Amino acid sequence: MQDAMTPPTTPRPSRSFRQRARNLIWLTEAQAALGWGIIIILIALLGAIYLTQTSRIAATGRRVQLLQGDLTDIKRENATLERQIAEAQALPRLQERAAALGFIPARPDNIEYLVVPDYPTGAPPIATPPPEVIPTPEPIETIQEALWYAVKEYVAGLIQGESSER
Repeated sequence: MQDAMTPPTTPRPSRSFRQRARNLIWLTEAQAALGWGIIIILIALLGAIYLTQTSRIAATGRRVQLLQGDLTDIKRENATLERQIAEAQALPRLQERAAALGFIPARPDNIEYLVVPDYPTGAPPIATPPPEVIPTPEPIETIQEALWYAVKEYVAGLIQGESSER
């Protein structure tokens, strides 16, 4: 029985209830820590992937720069070779080289002609076919006639082995 002077007592939770509550709090904290750990690992993984891709892009960019430098050098070398070829093919240079090899300019008294027996001297007659009269088609008045004419021309071109590409 309770006295009027003593405050009413609240029932104390049982020991197993307190133990379960402590375990539940610990479990919630462990789950939160695990969740934060997974988030940190994912962020680290994404950072590593980003850094890997960035370094690959930088390396590829550097290779492109090196190859562009090589291309510029090769273009410069080609231009030098083309200039040298043009200089070597210049008429005064060729005449000088020919004179050094013992060639002399041809004069009419130095030229020898070969006579080939029975060689036809006249130009062969060219058979010219009579001019073809190309009939002019009648004007097309309907779309059906235009389509039929286009199909006919396409098939005729295929038969003659002509392409319709223009």
